Amino acid sequence: MRTINSNSTKRFSLVLILFTFVLFVRFFDGTVNQINATMLAFSYKYGFISRGLIGTIYAALNRILPFDMMNYTWTYRFTLAITLVYYVILISFLVFCLKKCRKEQAESMRYLAILFLMFAVPMFCCQFNFGRLDVYCVMLSLIGAALLIAGRFEWLLVPIAALGVMVHQGNVFMFLNIILVLTLYKALSQKEKERKKYFRLFLFCFMIASVLFLWFELFSHFNGTNIYDDIVAKASALCENGEYHADVIDHEILGIDLTDREMTWRIFNIIQYPIFIVAMLPYLVIAIKFFRGLLGKAQDKLEKWKYFFIIAGAGTILPDILLKVDSGRWIFSIICYYFVILLSLLAMKDPLIEQQAQESLAAIKRHPGSILLLIYPFLFQPLGDVYICNITEWIGKFLNNYLLHWCNGNLLY
Repeated sequence: MRTINSNSTKRFSLVLILFTFVLFVRFFDGTVNQINATMLAFSYKYGFISRGLIGTIYAALNRILPFDMMNYTWTYRFTLAITLVYYVILISFLVFCLKKCRKEQAESMRYLAILFLMFAVPMFCCQFNFGRLDVYCVMLSLIGAALLIAGRFEWLLVPIAALGVMVHQGNVFMFLNIILVLTLYKALSQKEKERKKYFRLFLFCFMIASVLFLWFELFSHFNGTNIYDDIVAKASALCENGEYHADVIDHEILGIDLTDREMTWRIFNIIQYPIFIVAMLPYLVIAIKFFRGLLGKAQDKLEKWKYFFIIAGAGTILPDILLKVDSGRWIFSIICYYFVILLSLLAMKDPLIEQQAQESLAAIKRHPGSILLLIYPFLFQPLGDVYICNITEWIGKFLNNYLLHWCNGNLLY
């Protein structure tokens, strides 16, 4: 087995760092919006409430450090520091995967890494998602994937799964699938004794995430009216100009259903999802051919099930797509899943993934102008929250306001 030259890895690491810096400078908006700043006001001081972990850590730092952090200036500084930590973990994961893969797969790895960075870097430095709780969930899933690739300290996946849901219960639909699918993949790839170990690990991760999700969704609002005013006061202090996000407090603390408030955005999602799908058709065609070829190479029923779970794993986001409105976040979770899964399986030296990656790359390179596939995604950056991206926003508003008239146009500007 040939490994990748260390000098080559170092050079590509510098490329990743430079590319991350360029993307950050280009898309950094330098502001923490209302919802992301408000999240720091939630803490376990008020009980085991949903989305309370990061606010608890922030409150602990405020008690330990010799200065007052309960203001927007420190909200911004803390968010910037966490975002830089995210970039370090992201680049470290990509370099780790490159080091672990066979030399023959290095080119595929590099293309996947560059494309993933193009989405993953702007996502969490733009005004919509700078400080978004999703960034912590992505970091935890990247660490979990690295543990599974290395085959070490894998018991940590259980607390990682729990922490992800404590950060944001929506992680059960968004990024936990990376850990669950890779664990299931390893279970189906091992012999009897090891297979039981990974099935147990999968079950423990699934169960603890499910129990925590049910608690936060159904039972964590019992003291909401008593703590509401205190949380609003803290959120006002932490947000720029005191403008906190009332909807997220109403939902997470009081348990109020926001369906009526979000109806305009649900309707708008029906407009913008098809726009994004059409825009991404070149990549969808490549993905369909890749996964169809992968299933075709599977030799027996067990192997076919293994790759079926890999292909279908992103389907956990469907409840969010159907019931919630942050379409940009849902799209990123799908993109993140497939990139991290493919990078991880190449690093694990899965033979069918390797073979299919080689064939797909060769087929792509035969087409003139294939290099444009590396540039084209730049047009759709950054992914947002309610709007998928600027292009879906602009085209969607145009279609709605001049043709469809499904939404109140005044609400979309």
